[in-house]
Amino acid sequence: MLNYKDYFSKLRSGELPQALLFDGEEEYTKDSALAQLRAKVLPEGLEEMNETPLSSTASAAEIVDACEMLPFLSPKRLVVVRGSALVQKTQGAAKDEGLDRLLQYLDHLPEHVILLFFCRGKADRTKKVTARIEGLGGRVDFAPLDAKDKNIWLNRQLKAYNKTMSRQAAEKFLSRVDPLLTPTLQELQKVLSFVGDRMEIEEADVEAGTSPTIDDRLFTMFDDLINGNAQGALTILKNTDTVQLLTPLTNRIRQMYDYKVLKGKGYADREIPEATGIKPNILWLFEKQTRFFSEAQLKEYLLLCVQ
Repeated sequence: MLNYKDYFSKLRSGELPQALLFDGEEEYTKDSALAQLRAKVLPEGLEEMNETPLSSTASAAEIVDACEMLPFLSPKRLVVVRGSALVQKTQGAAKDEGLDRLLQYLDHLPEHVILLFFCRGKADRTKKVTARIEGLGGRVDFAPLDAKDKNIWLNRQLKAYNKTMSRQAAEKFLSRVDPLLTPTLQELQKVLSFVGDRMEIEEADVEAGTSPTIDDRLFTMFDDLINGNAQGALTILKNTDTVQLLTPLTNRIRQMYDYKVLKGKGYADREIPEATGIKPNILWLFEKQTRFFSEAQLKEYLLLCVQ
């Protein structure tokens, strides 16, 4: 399996497998990966002549036939199959006609073709075609970016708009937004509209340009407790409906407890999101806040919430 960094590296070096499967939740990076693949392998002005788009209902036999078609004035033909039931769970099932032939064909694709199965969301790894492409090293997992990479992405976006953002403002912004890039970009557009022509984006701009979520209020509340600002923590509690707050508060303390336990057992940060449900882009906040609490304290707080 490749991650998105592996994919872009192999694309630059010309070492991509001929059979590819785009899988995962990060649709923004996935779309960018397809755009760059097109730019790399399809001659300018001849893109439509050398790309074959297939729908979710294309049968295995139809996919093989599309791959057999020779490119026109180009060394490569790109065959893109979107949302196929051969690789993911879909409402419209593709026909199994020619499936065995396709499975064998994947091992010996003609030199002139790149076959891409493009999934919105996750692929079904129990499907035979998914397993075969993964075995050939062609499955690319477009998972949400981690905190470091998302910060790099944010800085690139800001540079494109000729803007800068203070470290505190960036931390505040990334803690408030969705882990996926498309909704993050939408929130960034709101902040950019708020600051107008001003180049520097401050923390106050982020607070004014985005809406604080329950999660954001909880992080602020814990920061207030850690910094000895009991009044600030109480203000958040008073201004938030108790019923609305209790479930996410219980979940947050459970995640803090789980994070503390797993870090104590030597788990790497990349392993923790799947085990705990913590969003990868806010792991740094858990690292920052859990250092002020022991496992025993967090367990006691969790039991109090449950009661």
